[in-house]
Amino acid sequence: MNDVLENSLFVSQNKKFDEIQSIIRQFTAEYVGNSIIKDNIFAVINNYARKKEISLELLRFPIQDDELWALTFLKQNTIFICVNTTLPLCKQFFAAAHELYHIYCYVENADQSYIKNGSMLDSATGDEAGSTQEDLEANAFAGLLLMPNQILHEQILLYGIGNKLSEIDSILTLMDMFAMPFKAVVLRLFESGNISHQQAEKLLKINSEEVMKRTLLTGKAKRWQLDGKGTESFGTLLETFEYNRQHEYLTDTRENDDLAYLAQLKRVYDLN
Repeated sequence: MNDVLENSLFVSQNKKFDEIQSIIRQFTAEYVGNSIIKDNIFAVINNYARKKEISLELLRFPIQDDELWALTFLKQNTIFICVNTTLPLCKQFFAAAHELYHIYCYVENADQSYIKNGSMLDSATGDEAGSTQEDLEANAFAGLLLMPNQILHEQILLYGIGNKLSEIDSILTLMDMFAMPFKAVVLRLFESGNISHQQAEKLLKINSEEVMKRTLLTGKAKRWQLDGKGTESFGTLLETFEYNRQHEYLTDTRENDDLAYLAQLKRVYDLN
């Protein structure tokens, strides 16, 4: 049996989990509003950076390693977030929300070590349990941000699935609504009191192959299982290059070198 429940912040450090909930309420009011985030997580991150007046580059590109979800680091006073677009979209969104917590801790001076030393989110941390205290908190933060209690309760009532939450199809319905991975949805249902510990354990025993099989059969949440082909982004690199070229800030040699570099990036990452 996996230890997703026992290793979660909610079970292992309930008081700290309540603190993260308080942070989420304030954060959501200031940077999100009353909506389901889904793929808007990247806009939320940029909005937070803009309001906090911090330099941030959000990069999304394919990394041929499905164990690596995302990484964040600081270079020359700019925060860089890199998200692996070969992953299913729902995992990309969760990874971005996870990394947002590390940025939050850095900006709010709670703990700056992660960003300064570099943060890397792997599949074991994102899919199972955090290996460090801040990763545990970041997983809880990501789940609460992407699936807030109030909106979760409203959707359960709206779709009439309150008495069917121990069934895989109901989990897929919520995955489709909130664009979150299977295990993250089950954990949020347990944290919010919508399912029991026993029900959560039973659901978590369902393997990923069975989840995907049911997804393909029903079509539920299928869109969030696709990879990020076509969503790649190199932050402001292309925009900055075009601005400098239009204003003739580049010499002919520099412009040609930059164009060659951009073409090389597209070839390496198989981008159109």
